Amino acid sequence: MLSTINAFFRFIRIGNLLIIALSLSLFYYLVLVPVHHNTLHTTLLPLNTTDFILFVLSVMLIAAAGNIINDYFDFELDREYKPGRPLASGKFTLDFAMYLHGALAFAGIGIGFYLGWSNGKMQLGYIYIICTLLLYVYSSYLKKLPLVGNIVVAALSGFVFVLLLLFEANFLTIISFDNAAYAMKILLWQVYFYGGFAFITSLAREIVKDIEDAEGDAAHDINTLAVQFGANVAKAAGVIVLLALLGGIGYFAYNFYMGGAIKEALYMGLIVGLPVAVVISMLTVAKQAKQYTNVSLLIKVIMLLGILSIPAFYLFSKMAAAA
Repeated sequence: MLSTINAFFRFIRIGNLLIIALSLSLFYYLVLVPVHHNTLHTTLLPLNTTDFILFVLSVMLIAAAGNIINDYFDFELDREYKPGRPLASGKFTLDFAMYLHGALAFAGIGIGFYLGWSNGKMQLGYIYIICTLLLYVYSSYLKKLPLVGNIVVAALSGFVFVLLLLFEANFLTIISFDNAAYAMKILLWQVYFYGGFAFITSLAREIVKDIEDAEGDAAHDINTLAVQFGANVAKAAGVIVLLALLGGIGYFAYNFYMGGAIKEALYMGLIVGLPVAVVISMLTVAKQAKQYTNVSLLIKVIMLLGILSIPAFYLFSKMAAAA
């Protein structure tokens, strides 16, 4: 029984889903809510507690469905190269995987339409359908194209913040506030920051994972960047993406420093920027699959450090206000 539960959690990638839940929760309660309190001077929110829990659940359900359909299409590859995965190992059948994918996707879409309806904009539910279809097409076709699939997955990683902002934008059209435009400007900047960070780190990680999986992908005609152009080209692409990330981190750290936000500058430069520099050096010299696995793992740690900047910056702002 416990082994089946563990296999199920690995099947839906519970760790990744919890990171999504953490990201959205921190952004909502430590970024959006303070903007409402301090800029709009209201306790009204686009989503009440119950609806926000449903919002997070809906995103997790769509993501879980995407993970399952990806394993479904990778079944033959995984049986040969990753036989320990839940589906490839025989813990679950292909029919069960397809039924579970449909059930989770249907539930996520249903919640999305409910949230759209309860917020006066039913059309928001169609976004959930589009995201579900994108994940399906990615797994069945786009992942076989160099870089295209990587970009789609990375874009969807950053889009979760945009989706939350769409509910906020709809809320601000229903209820009029004097500072609504300024509040939206603040939130847009935050979405650019965290959504962009999620996009770039996810893109780098997807490229690195493709290098790691190049042998199996080549055997099954999955023409990723590493398969089509070789590991060195894919590695160069990953380094370029990470250098862009490091440049962005440096830009924000510099602006924090010039604005007198020394703690924020140090967090960006040392806690986030330094590990990125380490990852770049590790990727540059990597040659073995295990080395690429370590790089991929460290990029995930960097993702988490980026997310944790939300409570860190919130704490720093409280300390500055109390000084």
